[in-house]
Amino acid sequence: MSGRLHQMRSTSLLGRSEEERVSTARAEVTKRIKALGASGRVREAISALAGLANLGIQPDTRAATALVQACSRDMELAQSIFDEMFGEFLTPDEVSFAVLLRGYGALNPPDWQRIDTTLTTMRVKYGIEPTAVSFNALLEVCCRTSDIDRGQDIIDRMAADGVEPDEFTEEVVAKRRVLRSYLRKTIL
Repeated sequence: MSGRLHQMRSTSLLGRSEEERVSTARAEVTKRIKALGASGRVREAISALAGLANLGIQPDTRAATALVQACSRDMELAQSIFDEMFGEFLTPDEVSFAVLLRGYGALNPPDWQRIDTTLTTMRVKYGIEPTAVSFNALLEVCCRTSDIDRGQDIIDRMAADGVEPDEFTEEVVAKRRVLRSYLRKTIL
């Protein structure tokens, strides 16, 4: 019995160390992808994610989201990577969608049609209801572009959906007095 117990413990430790190896590798690659993306080295970021496969490790949602963000200066590429990574292999989370929302919002002018499509996909295909994370991304775009009317519509939508602002919501609208006041009057 003690031999069997020892074998079970060893197997458990091996399983745990494998989990730790996978977790550590994913975290390191995600960090590297973010750094490469921030410096505009998109090809290297893509290669870094592919390197996980060479280690026999499936990317996770965080690594895939980091790659989408790294590619967000080219939204066609970012959307393509999103569709590829989150089609069959992974399930996106709200942060994954917020990256797309910010990317489409960073275009000049913002691509509101793609933003609406992204929100619809998030809700309908993946069953993710927007929280302050998504609404903050939209409000950032409105503040950057001085689109007060759309910003007020977004705040109204937050209120109608029962979405509570978080600590970042007020930060986002702080530079636009009209939106800051409207947020306080409508939700806070």
